[in-house]
Amino acid sequence: MSFDLSEFLTEGLISSVNNGLIPSDLATVYAGNYLAKSLITQAQVAQVSDAITAYKAAQAAADQKATDQAQ
Repeated sequence: MSFDLSEFLTEGLISSVNNGLIPSDLATVYAGNYLAKSLITQAQVAQVSDAITAYKAAQAAADQKATDQAQ
C-alpha cells in the first residue's frame, strides 16, 4: 500500500474545514498553494471547493433553523 500525498492533503483540507479547524477561506488559499506546487491537481482543488460550498450551505441552513426556532 502506497501513500498518496495529494489525496492526504485534499482530504485533510476538507476534514479540517468540516471540523471547524481552519476557516474555509484559508483552506482555499492552502489548496491554491498546493496546486501551484503541483502537490494536488485542479480536480482536487475543485473537490475542496465543492466541499467548502457544501459546508457553507449546511452552516447557513443550521443558522436559519436556529433563527426560526428562536422566533
